[in-house]
Amino acid sequence: MHVYERLRLHPERPQIRQIKRAVDLLKQGMFAIVPTETTYAMMVLPESLDAQSDIRQVRHLDESHLWSLVCSGLSQAAQYVHMDNAAHRILKRHLPGPFTFILPASSQLSKRVFGKRRDIGIRIPEYSICHMLLEELGTPLLATSMQFPDEEFATSDPDSLHDRLKHLNCVLMDAGWCGMTPTTIVDLCDETPHVLRHGLGEWLF
Repeated sequence: MHVYERLRLHPERPQIRQIKRAVDLLKQGMFAIVPTETTYAMMVLPESLDAQSDIRQVRHLDESHLWSLVCSGLSQAAQYVHMDNAAHRILKRHLPGPFTFILPASSQLSKRVFGKRRDIGIRIPEYSICHMLLEELGTPLLATSMQFPDEEFATSDPDSLHDRLKHLNCVLMDAGWCGMTPTTIVDLCDETPHVLRHGLGEWLF
């Protein structure tokens, strides 16, 4: 059965009933298009394998793609990655905010999420809708930027997203136009942090 919903939310004062509806649909195995302080992102529960497959098809992702794990806070993130004191200090200084930090994954996530990888990006957004969604859900979400393979930048127009995704089992959390600049990605898997992508976050180390 095909299920698609477009939920319209106020970007600064999100309606809790819309947040709860998105949570219900995620728990039913759908993926969500969620606004963040950077771009719209495709988010899905780690156990929703069919929805992850849908995301891979939409974005033409292979098994080596690096997912981000979007968490409500550092204490939740620490359950899913190996984080030493130095990494913890860096994350505490920069998050919540427009950064993705790559760390070695723990055994809490299924190997089916990783393919051949053994690392994952940690993301803690500060955008109200995303934060409320994570708080209501009580568990982290896998995420990747909402960028179609035939486009140079992430898609910021919710009308365009609606037209291209309405045939899929997903929920569009429409908060109006979103940004186009992605997160800054920093690899913390080695002793010295390494910036893999300069984005919205200003890296000061």
